[in-house]
Amino acid sequence: MNKKKENQNQSGVNGKTLRAVLYARVSSKEQEKEGFSIPAQLQLLKGYAQSKGFQISQEFIDVETAKAAGRTQFREMVKFFQANPEVKILLVEKTDRLYRNFRDYVTLEDLDLEIHLVKEGEVLNKESRSHVKFIHGIKVLMAKNYIDNLSEEVKKGHLEKAKQGEYPGKAPLGYLNNQKDATIEIEQEKAKYVRRMFELAATGRHSFKTIRETVMGEGLEFYSPKIRLSKSHVERILKNPFYTGSFLWNGALYQGKYAPLLSRTQFDLVQEKIGNRKKGKQRKHFFAYSGLLLCGKCGCLVTAELKKGRYVYYHCTKSKGSCDEMYYREEDLAPQFDAIVKGITIDPSIRDWLVQALKESHKDETAYNQQTISRLQSELLKLKNRLDQLYLDKVDGKVSEAFWMEKSREWQTDQDRILDQMRAHQGADRRYYDDGLKLLELASRAYELYAKQLPEQKNRFLKIVLSNCTLEHATVRPTYKKPFDLFAKGVETGKWGE
Repeated sequence: MNKKKENQNQSGVNGKTLRAVLYARVSSKEQEKEGFSIPAQLQLLKGYAQSKGFQISQEFIDVETAKAAGRTQFREMVKFFQANPEVKILLVEKTDRLYRNFRDYVTLEDLDLEIHLVKEGEVLNKESRSHVKFIHGIKVLMAKNYIDNLSEEVKKGHLEKAKQGEYPGKAPLGYLNNQKDATIEIEQEKAKYVRRMFELAATGRHSFKTIRETVMGEGLEFYSPKIRLSKSHVERILKNPFYTGSFLWNGALYQGKYAPLLSRTQFDLVQEKIGNRKKGKQRKHFFAYSGLLLCGKCGCLVTAELKKGRYVYYHCTKSKGSCDEMYYREEDLAPQFDAIVKGITIDPSIRDWLVQALKESHKDETAYNQQTISRLQSELLKLKNRLDQLYLDKVDGKVSEAFWMEKSREWQTDQDRILDQMRAHQGADRRYYDDGLKLLELASRAYELYAKQLPEQKNRFLKIVLSNCTLEHATVRPTYKKPFDLFAKGVETGKWGE
């Protein structure tokens, strides 16, 4: 940010104090209860606002996971900016506190704000130089990878529980999760209706609809009196091996540590009866560019169809009425999509320059993870000391055996939760930089990898990179998603550091 802009921020425009909005976010309800992250963020942002002479107009705080756009306070903040166009300054701790997906990125960019990333020491606005915007785009992508990494670490913990016979999810109808003991128990009142469903299905004379109507008529109340058991839910129940004492997790079958509702023989008989039902048709051909194109003339979706079993044509759906756009062969569109992928393929020398920028970005993430792990270690030590003292109190007769058992189970559960969080942050910290390197390596080989893929995989890749491309007069005009538009701009102009 140049000195003129900085002086303007501190003194305001025409002598008026500039108004700013504060946004803070934590990633879970636990952090809110601990009272750690939000107060620290607010203290940092308010101090920064005071140093710059900003008047704080509004504060928005989200306490929830933000894997997708739609956070409650984030939406309210966007509405506030739309209703108060004179307020143009947004203060936030750092990139991954503000947005963790591209939709949020685009939403804020459209508001033409001046975004102060206080901890990263960056100010972004329409006058920012292109290399600043580019590096910021990389950080947005890294923030998305960061939350994916955390999610992956949690999945690993769930998988380990599954291997030990502990079901990591919510128990199905007929069972309930005992949170206190971390076990699964039979819910006798509903279990009898589940057994009844299998009895009816085993006769081979009932549809999912009649089974549903029968058990509902016999008194089954679903999770809420206002929610009715659906036919598809009946089908899922009848196909779920959970009721035999085994459960599926990530496509693998595990033996559970809970009581079964029925025998394997009963379950297999029902599967045989269900298996005789008519199965749906399978799709025989996958179109590489389906769902990627809009008609350049009328804006309708462009669809694909197979002719004579070998020729693929793309054409406007004409859902808005008559359109004279022509049919185009897939083989004629393929070279254009090849060029589009080449348009984001960066030179290895540029990749090396970006690696250095990534190292700087990684410092903030490492510090955050280390700070969080240190705090969790302190909590873990505190719980251990509590357990040790509680045991001594029990030995000395100061507390009863029952009280000791109850609190021991409670605090041991807390210990397990903290250890899971520590493993998640340790894993994310180790992989953050590695994933960034892989991303840049991928960008330097994008076309090489794309060209080797089957149509379905090419389609998946293009949907990650592109949004709302148009087809008109046999020409495909791409719109790159962020931050791939920055890659494309850099490749096209050769200006990466300006």
